[in-house]
Amino acid sequence: MNPYDHAHALARAIREWEPFQRALDAIRALDQEPAAKDMLVDYLRRQWRMEAKQLRGEALTDEERSTMQKLTEVVQLNPSVQKYLQADRELQTLMMDVHTILSTTLADVHVVSAAEIFEEMGRDK
Repeated sequence: MNPYDHAHALARAIREWEPFQRALDAIRALDQEPAAKDMLVDYLRRQWRMEAKQLRGEALTDEERSTMQKLTEVVQLNPSVQKYLQADRELQTLMMDVHTILSTTLADVHVVSAAEIFEEMGRDK
């Protein structure tokens, strides 16, 4: 059993999976709505910046949280954006689940776990 062949088969299965197809459809719709696409890209950039800040151990301000909450409400008013975000959440969940499955298997050959390293650094995983 070649894991690379299975990885390629998984990639093909994902491309055929309904959430992937919905994400593609939403992207095509957003390509027809430049203002909505720009709004989504801006929203995602802000979201990634906030997540990066948290990963660096920095606290978010109340203003940042409030602004992001308001932006979330606004972007979800657009049906194409809403469809994209829903499909993207499902795809992200799949990615995390696959990562967990693989990490659990590969944990048997790791000398030290990420949890142990984070604990040594004084941070939760």
